[in-house]
Amino acid sequence: MNELTKRDYVQEFRKAFSAGIDSIVEASGIYVAALDENSQNAALFQEAFGDLIPASAWGSFEAVGRKWMHPKLLLNAGGKYSGKIKRLPYSTQEAIFEGMRFDLLTRTGDTLKVDVMECTPDQVEQLIDGSNLRNVSAQRAYLESQKTTPKSEDVEPMPYVIYKGKVIFRRGTSMGRREIVRLLKELA
Repeated sequence: MNELTKRDYVQEFRKAFSAGIDSIVEASGIYVAALDENSQNAALFQEAFGDLIPASAWGSFEAVGRKWMHPKLLLNAGGKYSGKIKRLPYSTQEAIFEGMRFDLLTRTGDTLKVDVMECTPDQVEQLIDGSNLRNVSAQRAYLESQKTTPKSEDVEPMPYVIYKGKVIFRRGTSMGRREIVRLLKELA
């Protein structure tokens, strides 16, 4: 197979695939129009296409038809971030899939322009807050909250609990001098 033939296959595939996505968007629009006419039409579609389309897919078709969800998300184009991207407004979803870069505040105070699809999971947590993107000042607040909120694995559990002025020890407790001093300070 020569190089020209390979490129032809790729171009033909791209053309057919794009037409397929466009057809899914069109079909989703038809489905939404039928639902808007009568919500009972959902059952008609599910019955008519039960052999081709699983029942779980109809919600996604409605979301695409109403422009709540970008059609690329049907194909899991958002990868591990699909769930977060789905909750964003449609215009933001579109910007993400077009490769738009967004401001991301670093811990040193610098601002980077990042593509959401290239971010680490921690960066996506910082950037996406439920159904919106955080601006730089909101990211600063988010980063500060991460500093002050101790993680449960960072807190060393004590072998006792102080309740109503009494010390209740856990089973098999042994304490060194430092722990006893800390206990006495907590009781004081």
